[in-house]
Amino acid sequence: MKIFIVGGGFAGINAAKNLSKKLSTSHEIYLIDKKEYTTMLPNLPEVASGRLESSDVRENIINLLPQSVKFIKEEILEINFDKKTINTNENEYKYDYLILATGSTTNLFGFNQSLDKVNVLDSLEAAENIKMKFSEYLDTAPEATLVVSGAGFTGMELACNLYDLSKRKEKKLNVIFVERANRILPMISEKLCSHVIDKLNELKFKIYTDNQIMTFDGKDITLKNNEVIKDVFFCWCSGVKSALKPSGEYKMLPDGRIIVDEFLSIPEYPEVYAVGDAAAIKDKNNNFLRRAVTFAQMSGRHGAKNIVSVINKKRRISFKPMDLGWIIPIYISSIGAVLGKDIKGRKGIFMHYVLCGIKNYNFRNFWSELKAAFKYPFVKP
Repeated sequence: MKIFIVGGGFAGINAAKNLSKKLSTSHEIYLIDKKEYTTMLPNLPEVASGRLESSDVRENIINLLPQSVKFIKEEILEINFDKKTINTNENEYKYDYLILATGSTTNLFGFNQSLDKVNVLDSLEAAENIKMKFSEYLDTAPEATLVVSGAGFTGMELACNLYDLSKRKEKKLNVIFVERANRILPMISEKLCSHVIDKLNELKFKIYTDNQIMTFDGKDITLKNNEVIKDVFFCWCSGVKSALKPSGEYKMLPDGRIIVDEFLSIPEYPEVYAVGDAAAIKDKNNNFLRRAVTFAQMSGRHGAKNIVSVINKKRRISFKPMDLGWIIPIYISSIGAVLGKDIKGRKGIFMHYVLCGIKNYNFRNFWSELKAAFKYPFVKP
């Protein structure tokens, strides 16, 4: 059998390790990615602020793969489920089984104004670009103003990190969130949401709800309420979508995630398993899981196990993910829920870095994560 894994992130690498461990060498296992390295994506805000270096959050894919897995560094142009083919910028490959682990990318929702000045945070290159451009902006702007489209977790982490960078540079920074919904973070409890708002108010961050960015000329922003914000550094954190849409007839969510069955295979194409951010996976309450590193790792391993079961003519096992929780740093505080209990305050920052360090790729990176936790100031701004 020829088994291809598309994507070298958390889901893809975990799938590769499990396939290699449980299949005989008579089967061929390939992993394709356009980059030679993988990235600890939850730490991109820290890279954007310089709290972590790029080398702290990346590792070469080849160093993480078992020897029996062949790595192909090529850019994928098309995947055709009906033909069972993968077309790259160099070759066409035929597969018997496919694990789709293509991840996600920024969703601009049709926004197309001055895109060369719109900063996104969906890759290591994007984080490095923000760090460079924001530092230049702080040095030249008479009054620095950061505008973030989207008051979700990513936008808050990025804003807090850039605020931290401005503090270290002894520059004043105005921060404005623009959120289309009538409430920020609707997925969390009112208690935690109030804690977030209190912390953002302490930092003097502004939050515009039930509003949106109507125009951006590369320098100034006009909001739906007709307010004009001058000379801004603009970051777009309003959502993500699947990074690749394969050819075929299947069901998916509006954000491009492909709906899978309880075994993580695509019902219309049972030889294809979608995992990580590429998959729309339901939990025990019949709700779709949020995108998260833990679920990517779990689903990557589980999809691989079920392919092995099919090849070995054994019964597949339903995917039953365990939600251990989440933590979001907010400058010198944090919010989260771990094992069913709310987390707030500074201890959440240390938990965030410890958990990221455990999921990072080697001991050097883990140590860098711990050092980053102790770099935060202990006093209120």
